[in-house]
Amino acid sequence: MCAYLILNNKFFRNEEDTVCRRRVKELEKREAQIDLERKSLLIQREKLKAKSSTKHDYISTIQIDALRKELEEKVDELQSMDTLNQTLIIKEHMSNLELKDAHKELINGLQDIWNDQDLFGIKRMGEVDEKLFKDVCLKKFPNGWEVNAEELILLWQANVSNPIWHPFKTEFLDGKLQEVIDKGDSKLKELRSVWGEEVYKAVADALMELNDYNSSGRYVVPELWNFNERRKASLKEVIKYMIEELKTLKSYVPPELWNFNEGRKASLKEVIKNMIEELKTLKPLKRRR
Repeated sequence: MCAYLILNNKFFRNEEDTVCRRRVKELEKREAQIDLERKSLLIQREKLKAKSSTKHDYISTIQIDALRKELEEKVDELQSMDTLNQTLIIKEHMSNLELKDAHKELINGLQDIWNDQDLFGIKRMGEVDEKLFKDVCLKKFPNGWEVNAEELILLWQANVSNPIWHPFKTEFLDGKLQEVIDKGDSKLKELRSVWGEEVYKAVADALMELNDYNSSGRYVVPELWNFNERRKASLKEVIKYMIEELKTLKSYVPPELWNFNEGRKASLKEVIKNMIEELKTLKPLKRRR
Protein backbone atom coordinates (compact mmCIF):
# COMPACT_ATOMS: atom_id res chain seq x y z
CA MET A 1 0.00 0.00 0.00
CA CYS A 2 1.29 3.47 -0.82
CA ALA A 3 2.66 5.46 2.11
CA TYR A 4 1.53 8.73 0.54
CA LEU A 5 -1.94 9.66 -0.65
CA ILE A 6 -3.29 12.80 -2.28
CA LEU A 7 -6.09 15.16 -1.33
CA ASN A 8 -8.85 15.22 -3.99
CA ASN A 9 -6.27 14.52 -6.72
CA LYS A 10 -4.89 18.07 -6.33
CA PHE A 11 -1.13 17.85 -6.03
CA PHE A 12 -0.31 21.53 -5.98
CA ARG A 13 -1.97 24.77 -5.04
CA ASN A 14 -2.18 26.84 -8.21
CA GLU A 15 -5.56 28.21 -7.21
CA GLU A 16 -4.35 28.96 -3.69
CA ASP A 17 -1.20 30.64 -5.04
CA THR A 18 -3.26 32.78 -7.43
CA VAL A 19 -5.50 33.92 -4.59
CA CYS A 20 -2.41 34.59 -2.48
CA ARG A 21 -0.80 36.75 -5.17
CA ARG A 22 -4.04 38.64 -5.76
CA ARG A 23 -4.40 39.23 -2.02
CA VAL A 24 -0.83 40.58 -1.84
CA LYS A 25 -1.55 43.07 -4.64
CA GLU A 26 -4.79 44.16 -2.98
CA LEU A 27 -2.98 44.69 0.32
CA GLU A 28 -0.25 46.72 -1.36
CA LYS A 29 -2.87 48.98 -2.98
CA ARG A 30 -4.70 49.36 0.33
CA GLU A 31 -1.44 50.18 2.13
CA ALA A 32 -0.69 52.93 -0.39
CA GLN A 33 -4.21 54.33 0.05
CA ILE A 34 -3.95 54.30 3.86
CA ASP A 35 -0.55 55.96 3.70
CA LEU A 36 -2.01 58.78 1.59
CA GLU A 37 -4.88 59.17 4.06
CA ARG A 38 -2.38 59.27 6.94
CA LYS A 39 -0.35 62.02 5.27
CA SER A 40 -3.52 63.99 4.60
CA LEU A 41 -4.52 63.68 8.27
CA LEU A 42 -1.09 64.87 9.36
CA ILE A 43 -1.44 67.96 7.21
CA GLN A 44 -4.90 68.67 8.63
CA ARG A 45 -3.61 68.24 12.17
CA GLU A 46 -0.74 70.67 11.64
CA LYS A 47 -3.15 73.25 10.23
CA LEU A 48 -5.45 72.85 13.22
CA LYS A 49 -2.50 73.10 15.60
CA ALA A 50 -1.47 76.39 14.05
CA LYS A 51 -5.02 77.70 14.29
CA SER A 52 -5.38 76.53 17.90
CA SER A 53 -2.12 78.10 19.06
CA THR A 54 -2.98 81.52 17.66
CA LYS A 55 -6.64 81.72 18.53
CA HIS A 56 -6.89 79.25 21.43
CA ASP A 57 -9.73 77.63 19.62
CA TYR A 58 -11.26 74.96 21.85
CA ILE A 59 -13.05 73.31 18.94
CA SER A 60 -9.76 73.02 17.05
CA THR A 61 -8.18 71.26 20.02
CA ILE A 62 -11.00 68.71 20.03
CA GLN A 63 -10.56 68.20 16.29
CA ILE A 64 -6.81 67.68 16.78
CA ASP A 65 -7.48 64.98 19.36
CA ALA A 66 -9.90 63.28 16.98
CA LEU A 67 -7.34 63.44 14.19
CA ARG A 68 -4.65 62.03 16.49
CA LYS A 69 -6.87 59.08 17.32
CA GLU A 70 -7.67 58.50 13.66
CA LEU A 71 -3.96 58.68 12.81
CA GLU A 72 -3.15 56.07 15.44
CA GLU A 73 -5.81 53.78 13.99
CA LYS A 74 -4.35 54.24 10.49
CA VAL A 75 -0.85 53.44 11.74
CA ASP A 76 -2.11 50.30 13.48
CA GLU A 77 -3.95 49.23 10.34
CA LEU A 78 -0.83 49.79 8.24
CA GLN A 79 1.25 47.67 10.61
CA SER A 80 -1.31 44.86 10.58
CA MET A 81 -1.53 44.91 6.79
CA ASP A 82 2.26 44.93 6.47
CA THR A 83 2.49 41.86 8.72
CA LEU A 84 -0.19 40.05 6.72
CA ASN A 85 1.47 41.05 3.46
CA GLN A 86 4.82 39.63 4.60
CA THR A 87 3.11 36.41 5.70
CA LEU A 88 1.47 35.99 2.29
CA ILE A 89 4.74 36.69 0.46
CA ILE A 90 6.56 34.07 2.55
CA LYS A 91 3.74 31.59 1.95
CA GLU A 92 3.89 32.19 -1.80
CA HIS A 93 7.69 31.80 -1.75
CA MET A 94 7.48 28.48 0.12
CA SER A 95 4.78 27.24 -2.25
CA ASN A 96 6.95 28.11 -5.26
CA LEU A 97 9.88 26.22 -3.74
CA GLU A 98 7.66 23.18 -3.24
CA LEU A 99 6.55 23.32 -6.88
CA LYS A 100 10.18 23.58 -8.05
CA ASP A 101 11.13 20.55 -5.94
CA ALA A 102 8.18 18.61 -7.35
CA HIS A 103 9.09 19.60 -10.92
CA LYS A 104 12.67 18.46 -10.39
CA GLU A 105 11.55 15.18 -8.82
CA LEU A 106 9.29 14.44 -11.80
CA ILE A 107 12.07 15.09 -14.30
CA ASN A 108 14.58 12.96 -12.38
CA GLY A 109 12.15 10.11 -11.80
CA LEU A 110 10.38 9.84 -15.15
CA GLN A 111 13.47 9.55 -17.36
CA ASP A 112 13.15 5.78 -17.78
CA ILE A 113 9.42 5.17 -17.28
CA TRP A 114 7.47 6.52 -20.24
CA ASN A 115 8.09 5.48 -23.84
CA ASP A 116 7.07 6.68 -27.30
CA GLN A 117 3.48 5.50 -26.75
CA ASP A 118 2.97 7.87 -23.83
CA LEU A 119 1.53 11.35 -24.14
CA PHE A 120 4.06 12.90 -21.77
CA GLY A 121 7.76 12.44 -21.16
CA ILE A 122 11.08 14.23 -20.73
CA LYS A 123 12.47 16.29 -23.61
CA ARG A 124 16.11 17.35 -23.49
CA MET A 125 15.95 20.99 -24.54
CA GLY A 126 18.88 21.92 -26.75
CA GLU A 127 19.65 18.37 -27.88
CA VAL A 128 19.67 17.84 -31.65
CA ASP A 129 17.14 15.36 -33.01
CA GLU A 130 19.35 12.32 -33.73
CA LYS A 131 16.71 10.59 -35.83
CA LEU A 132 16.82 13.29 -38.51
CA PHE A 133 20.60 12.99 -38.79
CA LYS A 134 20.40 9.18 -38.98
CA ASP A 135 17.70 9.30 -41.68
CA VAL A 136 19.82 11.60 -43.85
CA CYS A 137 22.99 9.54 -43.36
CA LEU A 138 21.10 6.33 -44.21
CA LYS A 139 20.17 7.86 -47.58
CA LYS A 140 23.62 9.30 -48.29
CA PHE A 141 25.71 6.40 -46.96
CA PRO A 142 23.81 3.08 -47.21
CA ASN A 143 26.97 1.29 -46.05
CA GLY A 144 28.42 2.48 -42.75
CA TRP A 145 25.82 5.17 -42.22
CA GLU A 146 25.90 4.64 -38.43
CA VAL A 147 29.49 5.91 -38.12
CA ASN A 148 28.80 8.95 -40.28
CA ALA A 149 25.63 9.73 -38.34
CA GLU A 150 27.37 9.44 -34.98
CA GLU A 151 30.19 11.76 -36.07
CA LEU A 152 27.75 14.27 -37.49
CA ILE A 153 25.58 14.27 -34.37
CA LEU A 154 28.59 14.74 -32.06
CA LEU A 155 29.93 17.56 -34.23
CA TRP A 156 26.69 19.55 -34.36
CA GLN A 157 25.78 18.96 -30.73
CA ALA A 158 29.19 20.41 -29.86
CA ASN A 159 28.52 23.38 -32.16
CA VAL A 160 25.09 23.98 -30.63
CA SER A 161 26.57 23.84 -27.10
CA ASN A 162 29.46 26.18 -27.93
CA PRO A 163 28.75 29.53 -26.16
CA ILE A 164 31.14 31.32 -28.52
CA TRP A 165 28.97 30.54 -31.55
CA HIS A 166 25.97 32.85 -31.57
CA PRO A 167 24.04 32.48 -34.85
CA PHE A 168 21.18 34.79 -33.83
CA LYS A 169 19.84 38.17 -34.81
CA THR A 170 17.13 40.40 -33.36
CA GLU A 171 13.83 41.06 -35.16
CA PHE A 172 10.44 42.50 -34.26
CA LEU A 173 7.91 39.67 -33.95
CA ASP A 174 4.35 40.39 -32.81
CA GLY A 175 5.44 43.86 -31.78
CA LYS A 176 8.33 42.60 -29.62
CA LEU A 177 12.06 42.60 -30.25
CA GLN A 178 13.15 38.94 -30.16
CA GLU A 179 16.18 36.84 -31.03
CA VAL A 180 15.75 34.54 -34.02
CA ILE A 181 18.04 32.24 -35.99
CA ASP A 182 20.36 34.09 -38.36
CA LYS A 183 19.85 32.15 -41.57
CA GLY A 184 22.80 34.01 -43.08
CA ASP A 185 25.26 32.46 -40.61
CA SER A 186 28.04 30.76 -42.58
CA LYS A 187 27.95 27.49 -40.60
CA LEU A 188 24.19 27.16 -40.91
CA LYS A 189 24.26 28.00 -44.61
CA GLU A 190 26.83 25.28 -45.22
CA LEU A 191 24.87 22.79 -43.11
CA ARG A 192 21.70 23.51 -45.06
CA SER A 193 23.47 23.24 -48.40
CA VAL A 194 25.25 19.94 -47.66
CA TRP A 195 22.79 18.09 -45.44
CA GLY A 196 19.40 19.52 -46.33
CA GLU A 197 16.44 21.22 -44.70
CA GLU A 198 15.60 18.57 -42.07
CA VAL A 199 19.07 18.50 -40.52
CA TYR A 200 19.23 22.30 -40.64
CA LYS A 201 15.89 22.47 -38.81
CA ALA A 202 17.10 20.01 -36.15
CA VAL A 203 20.09 22.25 -35.40
CA ALA A 204 18.06 25.47 -35.57
CA ASP A 205 15.44 24.06 -33.16
CA ALA A 206 18.12 22.93 -30.71
CA LEU A 207 19.76 26.38 -30.86
CA MET A 208 16.46 28.15 -30.13
CA GLU A 209 15.71 25.79 -27.24
CA LEU A 210 19.09 26.43 -25.64
CA ASN A 211 18.72 30.16 -26.19
CA ASP A 212 15.39 30.05 -24.33
CA TYR A 213 16.37 27.65 -21.55
CA ASN A 214 20.09 28.18 -20.99
CA SER A 215 21.56 30.91 -23.16
CA SER A 216 24.59 31.52 -20.92
CA GLY A 217 25.64 27.95 -20.08
CA ARG A 218 24.53 26.41 -23.39
CA TYR A 219 24.09 22.90 -21.98
CA VAL A 220 21.09 20.60 -22.42
CA VAL A 221 18.20 21.10 -19.97
CA PRO A 222 15.58 18.36 -19.31
CA GLU A 223 11.95 19.50 -19.37
CA LEU A 224 8.50 17.96 -18.92
CA TRP A 225 7.00 17.70 -22.40
CA ASN A 226 3.67 17.07 -24.11
CA PHE A 227 4.76 15.14 -27.20
CA ASN A 228 1.33 15.13 -28.85
CA GLU A 229 1.07 18.91 -28.78
CA ARG A 230 4.84 19.57 -29.04
CA ARG A 231 4.96 21.92 -26.06
CA LYS A 232 6.12 22.18 -22.46
CA ALA A 233 3.82 20.22 -20.13
CA SER A 234 2.47 21.66 -16.89
CA LEU A 235 3.06 19.98 -13.56
CA LYS A 236 -0.69 19.54 -13.16
CA GLU A 237 -1.29 17.66 -16.41
CA VAL A 238 1.71 15.35 -15.90
CA ILE A 239 0.61 14.38 -12.39
CA LYS A 240 -2.97 13.89 -13.60
CA TYR A 241 -1.64 11.55 -16.29
CA MET A 242 0.37 9.66 -13.65
CA ILE A 243 -2.78 9.16 -11.57
CA GLU A 244 -4.60 7.75 -14.59
CA GLU A 245 -1.67 5.42 -15.23
CA LEU A 246 -1.75 4.17 -11.64
CA LYS A 247 -5.53 3.74 -11.74
CA THR A 248 -5.18 1.64 -14.87
CA LEU A 249 -2.33 -0.48 -13.52
CA LYS A 250 -3.78 -1.04 -10.06
CA SER A 251 -6.56 -0.03 -7.71
CA TYR A 252 -5.37 3.43 -6.73
CA VAL A 253 -7.78 5.84 -5.02
CA PRO A 254 -5.88 8.72 -3.38
CA PRO A 255 -8.11 10.44 -0.78
CA GLU A 256 -5.66 12.78 0.97
CA LEU A 257 -2.14 14.17 1.08
CA TRP A 258 -0.63 12.35 4.04
CA ASN A 259 2.40 10.34 5.13
CA PHE A 260 0.80 7.44 6.97
CA ASN A 261 4.15 5.93 7.97
CA GLU A 262 5.17 9.03 9.93
CA GLY A 263 1.71 10.36 10.80
CA ARG A 264 2.16 13.78 9.21
CA LYS A 265 1.30 15.87 6.17
CA ALA A 266 3.29 14.75 3.11
CA SER A 267 5.11 17.15 0.83
CA LEU A 268 4.33 17.26 -2.88
CA LYS A 269 7.84 16.03 -3.64
CA GLU A 270 7.39 12.99 -1.37
CA VAL A 271 4.08 12.07 -3.01
CA ILE A 272 5.52 12.36 -6.52
CA LYS A 273 8.57 10.29 -5.59
CA ASN A 274 6.30 7.58 -4.17
CA MET A 275 4.14 7.58 -7.32
CA ILE A 276 7.22 7.28 -9.53
CA GLU A 277 8.41 4.25 -7.56
CA GLU A 278 4.94 2.71 -7.97
CA LEU A 279 5.05 3.28 -11.73
CA LYS A 280 8.56 1.83 -12.01
CA THR A 281 7.37 -1.30 -10.24
CA LEU A 282 4.18 -1.66 -12.24
CA LYS A 283 5.31 -0.39 -15.61
CA PRO A 284 9.03 -0.91 -16.34
CA LEU A 285 9.56 0.77 -19.70
CA LYS A 286 12.51 1.88 -21.74
CA ARG A 287 13.46 5.51 -22.00
CA ARG A 288 12.00 7.55 -24.85
CA ARG A 289 14.44 7.85 -27.72
